[in-house]
Amino acid sequence: MVNASLPPMHSAMKKTASTAHYGLEEQQLVRGIPPLEGTHDAAYYTLLNKTGLVKSWNFLVQRLTVGGRWFAAATLGFFALGTASLEFQSYILLCYAFCLWGVALLAMWWFRPRTRLQVRHAERVCAGETLPIEIRVENLARAALLQARVLPHRLPPQLEAVPPAGVPLPNLAGGAAAQVQCGLRAPRRGVYQLRGMRVDSDFPFGLLHASQVSDQSTSLLVYPPFLPLRKLEIPSGRRHHPGGVVLAASRGDSFEFWGNREWRQGDTLRDIDWRATARLRRPLEKPVVREYREEFLLRVAIVLDTHVPAGNEQADSEFESAVSVCAACGDFMARQDYLVDILAAGPHLYHLTAGLSLAYLDQILDILACVEASPKSTFEMLEPEIEAHLGQITTVICVLLDWTMQRRSFVQRLVGQGAAVKVLIVRDTPCTFDPAADADWIGHAALLSRADVAQGVTEL
Repeated sequence: MVNASLPPMHSAMKKTASTAHYGLEEQQLVRGIPPLEGTHDAAYYTLLNKTGLVKSWNFLVQRLTVGGRWFAAATLGFFALGTASLEFQSYILLCYAFCLWGVALLAMWWFRPRTRLQVRHAERVCAGETLPIEIRVENLARAALLQARVLPHRLPPQLEAVPPAGVPLPNLAGGAAAQVQCGLRAPRRGVYQLRGMRVDSDFPFGLLHASQVSDQSTSLLVYPPFLPLRKLEIPSGRRHHPGGVVLAASRGDSFEFWGNREWRQGDTLRDIDWRATARLRRPLEKPVVREYREEFLLRVAIVLDTHVPAGNEQADSEFESAVSVCAACGDFMARQDYLVDILAAGPHLYHLTAGLSLAYLDQILDILACVEASPKSTFEMLEPEIEAHLGQITTVICVLLDWTMQRRSFVQRLVGQGAAVKVLIVRDTPCTFDPAADADWIGHAALLSRADVAQGVTEL
């Protein structure tokens, strides 16, 4: 569970299971093969991971240039012809090829880059946007750095380098520096591990890349896309959270001055209004004390339904739209005088309380960037957590993916315990049960499609 006092990258956000040969989880692996530009890590691809060809593929795409791959294919052709027949003296060409490879290997070691990289980029980016990365490259060698480029090192498959082959560097004399800019595009939300940047140089023969890796591992949070809401109708329940704005900003309670009255047994000395008492004829007999009343504010919980049947791509896409709806609601209430509770489960339980000085919108988006769909129902995990705080929660906004008996019972129990409920259902097809039939006790349930969310919902 994630609390407001914890940093955004809490251990519950990180994946803990390990699989395969390279410490990756099974669900992190993808099909196909990585691009040939050399920016992606082959360990994330199922075929290469399970066959143990990760290092071979990384050498092929990271060490060999495009010309080097063609020359390697020609070298294999010379070898095949030389072993097939002795009449055609192709072994002479093979010897020349081996000599050139040997010289290229020595040159790769001799002219390898010696640089210092300073990389700057934001920690968060919205899904679908391009994250700008500023890179300062300083040549630490005496010799000039020629025919070089800088590019991300071994990206996860969900990230795309912009441009795909990296950014070419100007020729740098010894001790010189240059600043370039590249980008990362993240089509889907999530938490991704960046392994730093790499400087490649194919000088002098253009066959092999001499590389230097700047290992600056960082985490990139990609939060769901959303359009800020202009209006959100929030029904009020029968309870308020005590403490007012000051409770959200500091420790202790918040009280508003109500007036003065005569002192009564049990009043504290610090509440005596000495100026008002001094204006009385007999101040020592009847001191005047200040009277306060406690402020109240609304505390709203946003419950995200994460139950998505396994293998249902449409339901998975609807879940992503539901996460965007949660982000829009959280953004709206973070700009108002509300305490906001974000509750979601799948597979970990996430609970964040956000308000003035307790948490920022970034932390709300961090939770929504990490939450995953669950093939099993998660209401059994959510109910005890929300019931523990329901005594102070005024309104519960339920972002659901369907209207089934289980979801209906969950909402009905919340209403029965005195909380006002607003139901938002994100679904393209008709619900299992018609929520309009329960409008007498839940009010209007808003039905949203994926197209509605993609176009941007500004009023709910």
